[in-house]
Amino acid sequence: MTYTVLARKWRPQSFNDVIGQDHIIQAMKYSLLTNKIHHAWILSGSRGIGKTTLARIFAMGLNCKKGLTNNPCNCCTNCKDIQNNVFLDVIELDSAFKTKVEDMRDIIDTIHYPPLYGRYKVYIFDEFHMLSKHSFNALLKILEEPPKNVQFIFATTELNKIPITIQSRCIQFHLKLIESNLIIKRLKQILDIEKLSYDNQILPILSNASYGSFRDALNLTDQLIAMGHLNINNLNLILGLIENKYIFQLVFSLKQKNYNQSFLLINKICIYNINWDNIISEILLLLHNVLKYKILYSQHNKFNIDNSIQCNKEEIYIKKICDNFSLNDINMLNKIFIVGRKNLCLAPTCQIGFEQIILEAISCFN
Repeated sequence: MTYTVLARKWRPQSFNDVIGQDHIIQAMKYSLLTNKIHHAWILSGSRGIGKTTLARIFAMGLNCKKGLTNNPCNCCTNCKDIQNNVFLDVIELDSAFKTKVEDMRDIIDTIHYPPLYGRYKVYIFDEFHMLSKHSFNALLKILEEPPKNVQFIFATTELNKIPITIQSRCIQFHLKLIESNLIIKRLKQILDIEKLSYDNQILPILSNASYGSFRDALNLTDQLIAMGHLNINNLNLILGLIENKYIFQLVFSLKQKNYNQSFLLINKICIYNINWDNIISEILLLLHNVLKYKILYSQHNKFNIDNSIQCNKEEIYIKKICDNFSLNDINMLNKIFIVGRKNLCLAPTCQIGFEQIILEAISCFN
């Protein structure tokens, strides 16, 4: 039996399944409910956050056999054909491939024909910014005076590359990166339904590594499934990360000006074939958490680490750093690691670049 990757298997099929995009969902559902539908939409935003998915669901709402609806049935032939990308009245185009003006003219020549099976002909342009200048110009007139029962939905990751003349003829919605807690919640639901055993520790790491893209989170989960076990060790191998204790020890050694300890730790972690950029990202995340605790918990409201039930090992490490580092120390380290991360690619190797950051950080302490 052919395995279906999670990103395809769990692609949302209704507005209620889409997470993190409430503003665009509200606009689309209200348009369908009141039949006040703009003829051209631009959906912009990062990859893997639901642009093409929302376009398909909107197309189902326009052409569902039960009528114009903001809650497509997903059962009729029209809905199923749109889901499978075989519905003749929903034309999904890869603008990275159809870039020439001749391709656009072929579309314009047939655009005036009425829909065959649905109420609307829906043209979904993926990677819309990849069209040529002449192709954009060819679209101008048709966007200004579109034929009846024709809808355009343009999905793009680079809105700035779309001419303002095109943008002015459309309504535009920018999709947000999906919040970490929403990704964690949805991943947990999917893994539970799939009856996969997993460590709870991996969920926040998967969420952070996906940078707001739910598709990336599902792809990383598929990689973990291929490794055999959904645990922290396999996830560290995939992402090029190390155990948190090494990160804490490395940061703590900076204030002590312990060069030997710092470089022993670097030599120890480099055998894991880690991604140095990801390590810097983890250090910056730790410094961010320390800074929050430092500000939110004053001298008179410290952590209660006596109760082991309330406090985990990570909080104990953070308290230790809080007690030994001042606010100025944390802010200084933040700046050093942020600048060092930008310049990492300029070093002879990433490890040498990381070692230079560590040397600079140690030398800044009196």
